[in-house]
Amino acid sequence: MVQHIRSPFRIFKRGAVWHAYIATRINGRRVVVRESTGCSESDAATEWCLKRLQALTTAPDVTNEITLDAAAGRWVLEVVQYQSSKDSTLYRIDRLLKEMDKNIPLSEITKNDINRFIGSCRAKGRGPASINRYLSIISALFTRARDYWDCKVPSYKMRQFKQKEPVENIKFFTVEEVEKIVENAADHIKPIIWTALYTGMRRGRLFGLKWEQIDFENRIIVFIAKRNDRNQSVPIVEPLRRILESLPRDSEYVFTGVRGGKINCIKESWRAALEKAKIPYRCFHTMRHTFATLLLQSTRDLRLVKEACGHSSIDMTMRYAHLVNGRVAEGLNNLFNKKPDT
Repeated sequence: MVQHIRSPFRIFKRGAVWHAYIATRINGRRVVVRESTGCSESDAATEWCLKRLQALTTAPDVTNEITLDAAAGRWVLEVVQYQSSKDSTLYRIDRLLKEMDKNIPLSEITKNDINRFIGSCRAKGRGPASINRYLSIISALFTRARDYWDCKVPSYKMRQFKQKEPVENIKFFTVEEVEKIVENAADHIKPIIWTALYTGMRRGRLFGLKWEQIDFENRIIVFIAKRNDRNQSVPIVEPLRRILESLPRDSEYVFTGVRGGKINCIKESWRAALEKAKIPYRCFHTMRHTFATLLLQSTRDLRLVKEACGHSSIDMTMRYAHLVNGRVAEGLNNLFNKKPDT
């Protein structure tokens, strides 16, 4: 006697569109779905049902499993897209998914997998700081999956893989070097360079800056917080005010390209400017370091620099502390090397 196995789904037509009725058990729980397939052909509707069934049986809330690829995509939607430095994070996520098995469940990522990834990074010439940034992404995925999605993750701690970083030597430009770079830069990036120097704003914020964010009357640039961040404002110093007021307002964006569109990248123009100025190449982010360095050298106030840069913690600002050590030593020597009164 032939036993007929009942299909977990059936399709039926309403008008020109096929609809699906799916009824199955997943981990002992009965799951029923009634949805439109959006398909006008029965074969396509059947294929849709198979894919929908697979999605149901592998859903995190059913199996408590999620793949590296799915976790990264969900993290981007929930967290990364709201970050001011999202471009660099998105780039590292893309590299991570290409260099690790993106289809592996997070719970199955072993210590050997992590060590192999670290070895691969070293083979590609990535330094400890760069490797740690990739590891922090994996750690963030584990934390998000465990605490927010109730998914299974490894029990080990990612901090055990953290690479020892050398004492950071902050690279920055002098004001004279910045002036030379601007002199040799293409016209459309000159105001961007000056704004970076006068505000310390990150590249993403500069490229996305809109006229509606600029309050000339109160001389501030306003950033409205997304999610749980706080609103921020950046002062407009007088030289920057003159530069901004001189720019044409033919777009909602303050800085536009040679064709008037939104700027998304200035890497080639930036590199060309440094080459013409005969200044060794440093990435555009060095302008932010330059802002912080010059401000600290002028004020000797780490907390002021923290506030101006929008650092989340004083630890980030402490990277610049060595720049004022010489002045501290000079002050102590001036104070205590005087001969006491007799």
